[in-house]
Amino acid sequence: MKKEPNKRINYLVPFLFAIYIALLVWIILLKLQFSISELDTIRKINLIPFHYDNGIGIEFHLKEVMENIVVFIPFGIYLSMINNVRSFKAKSLLIFAASLTLEVAQYILAIGRTDITDLIANTCGGMFGIFIYELATKIFRSKRRVDCIITTLAAIVTIAVGSMLIILLVAN
Repeated sequence: MKKEPNKRINYLVPFLFAIYIALLVWIILLKLQFSISELDTIRKINLIPFHYDNGIGIEFHLKEVMENIVVFIPFGIYLSMINNVRSFKAKSLLIFAASLTLEVAQYILAIGRTDITDLIANTCGGMFGIFIYELATKIFRSKRRVDCIITTLAAIVTIAVGSMLIILLVAN
């Protein structure tokens, strides 16, 4: 008996989400480093939104905020694809909690700056992902079709990124 495509997607989405979470931790906590010894040991906290006390220009900060938004968009999309998380409020709280956990971990481990701006940008990015998913569902008029398209694209991107990381690991 053949499995329905939707059943395969139901198994693939949590697997792809787990890979995404692992990459998210690597990006945010480990700053894309392959060695923990290469990380800066910084323990700093900023509780004033969009406040920067260093002399770096506004372009850098705007770019950093946009990067934080973009990196969390898939979080909202994946949560929307997982059937047991239904309400916008529940998804938003999960995104906020994940971002807060990563920010607090940076402080505890002294491997980055804990910044309220990052928490805001990450949460907005995840919520934007929820919005993108809902909009796609309305455009395509089918959750199943949207799930299939997103899962296929996510699998392709995951394979491409995974291949590049393997090449980088072998080269180092």
